[in-house]
Amino acid sequence: MRKGATVDALGNEGSGSYLKARRGLSIELDWKVIMGSDSLQLATATIRDLAAPRFVGDLPNSGEWLRGLRAAGVRQSGPALVLALDGLRRADCSPSRRFAVLRLLKRPVLKTCAGLPKPWATSLPLESTAAADSVQRGVTVEQRLYWLMFQNLNQALHQFDRCYLVQDEEQAQRRDWATHNLFRFFGRQIRYAALWGRPLPENAWRDLHDLYVYLLVRRMTQGTHHGHPRGGQEDTDIQNEYKQLLLFGLAAQCSAAGVRSGPLMAGLEEWARQTVLEDPQGMYGDSGLYVVEVAEDRPPRQLSGPLGADFRGWVLVPPAAFLVQLERSARDDQARGCPGQALAEK
Repeated sequence: MRKGATVDALGNEGSGSYLKARRGLSIELDWKVIMGSDSLQLATATIRDLAAPRFVGDLPNSGEWLRGLRAAGVRQSGPALVLALDGLRRADCSPSRRFAVLRLLKRPVLKTCAGLPKPWATSLPLESTAAADSVQRGVTVEQRLYWLMFQNLNQALHQFDRCYLVQDEEQAQRRDWATHNLFRFFGRQIRYAALWGRPLPENAWRDLHDLYVYLLVRRMTQGTHHGHPRGGQEDTDIQNEYKQLLLFGLAAQCSAAGVRSGPLMAGLEEWARQTVLEDPQGMYGDSGLYVVEVAEDRPPRQLSGPLGADFRGWVLVPPAAFLVQLERSARDDQARGCPGQALAEK
C-alpha cells in the first residue's frame, strides 16, 4: 500500500486524505497519525484481516475476531470496526442476526471510542489556523462509529418490524433494546460534535426526526405494546428520549459552556418530561417560537419572525427552568469571551 493512501469501506486502496462514504461523508484516516509510520504496511494488513466480517456468517467464530480486536488496540480496531460495521450494513442477513451482531459489537465500539484520540484543534496556536481548518474537515473515526451503529440499528429495526408484525415477549425486548440504543448512539453523535466543535454527519438530525416519526406512527397504528403481553413499564420512553436530544441540540447552539454544564446536563431528563411538543395549528403568525422542523436536517431553533402556515413539525415548549439555565450558561460564555451562537433565525 502506498504511503498516505486510504482504504475505502470495502478495503480497497485509494488516494487522498479521506475515506469517502454514503451521503458525502468523509472519515479522517491520516495513517501516519493514527497508526504511526514505522509499521504502516503491517498495520494496514492487520486492519484488513480484522475487518473481515466473519461474525456475519458464523457467530460462533466472533469470539476469535473480538479477541483479535482487543489485542490490536484502538489505533487499529477503530478503522477495523468502521469497515466491519459498513460491511454489516451491506450484508444480506435476517434482522435477528443483525441484532445479534450489533449486541456483540456494541461494547467493542464503546471501548474503542473511549480510547480514540480526541480532536484538539481548538487548542492550536493562532498561527496554525490553516492546519486547524484542515483538521476540522471531515468526520472522525469516533463519529463514524457512532453514525454506523445508528444506521445499522435503524436498518435492523425497520427490517425487524417488517418481518414480525405481531411480536412476542422476547421479540419486543429485542426491539426495545434497538430503540433504546438508537437514541443513545445519536446522543453520542451530537455530544461529540458539541464538545469537540465538529460538524455532524450530513442528515444526522433528519434521521433522528424520521426515526421519531416512524416510532410514533407505528406505536399509534400497531398498539402501544406491539401485540406482546408485557405490561409496558420497561418500554423505552421514545418521547422523553427524543425531547432530551432536542433540548441538548438547542443548548449546544446557545452556549458552549451549556453542553459542559453539570446542572444543565443533570436536569435534561426531568426538563424533557416537562417539555411539550405542540401541534402548530393555532400558532401560525406567532413570533419567537422554538420549532422542530421534521423535514430539515437541523436541531430545534427559535424563530425571530412569525410561524408560517406552511410549517411542518412541532412547536417546542421547554420549561422556564431550562431556559433560565441556558441564559446563565450564555452569560458564562460571554464572561469567558466565547459567546454561543444565536438561537434565533437570522
